[in-house]
Parts: sequence; C-alpha cells; structure tokens
Amino acid sequence: MNVFNLRDRVVQDYESFVRSFLAIKDIRIDELVSDELSKGYLWPDPLIQLNPCFEPGESFKDLID
Repeated sequence: MNVFNLRDRVVQDYESFVRSFLAIKDIRIDELVSDELSKGYLWPDPLIQLNPCFEPGESFKDLID
C-alpha cells in the first residue's frame, strides 16, 4: 500500500463529499469557493516531521557505512 496514493484517494473522496452538498447561487461566491477547494483549502499537504524527543544517535553517514 502506498500511503501517498491512499492520502490522494481520501482527499478526492472528501472533496467529492464536500462538493456534493454545496449549492451556492451567487456565481462570484461559487467561483471563489470552487477555486479555494481546488487549491486544497480543506486538505493541506501532509506534514512530515521528526520527533525531537528521541535521543540523538549515530550520524546518517555512520549508519550508512
């Protein structure tokens, strides 16, 4: 299983769900909302970070060697 493909599928499903109940009559507002949804307003990019609570260990170079 590729977690990035899974994330993309979940985002697509959620976007479809959100759009399914939006019925905005004002064209300008509808365009603005559509534009923001297309830019990913409700689903930001995944956050990947390191946990600083781990004790420092060997360097990457040492681990590779």
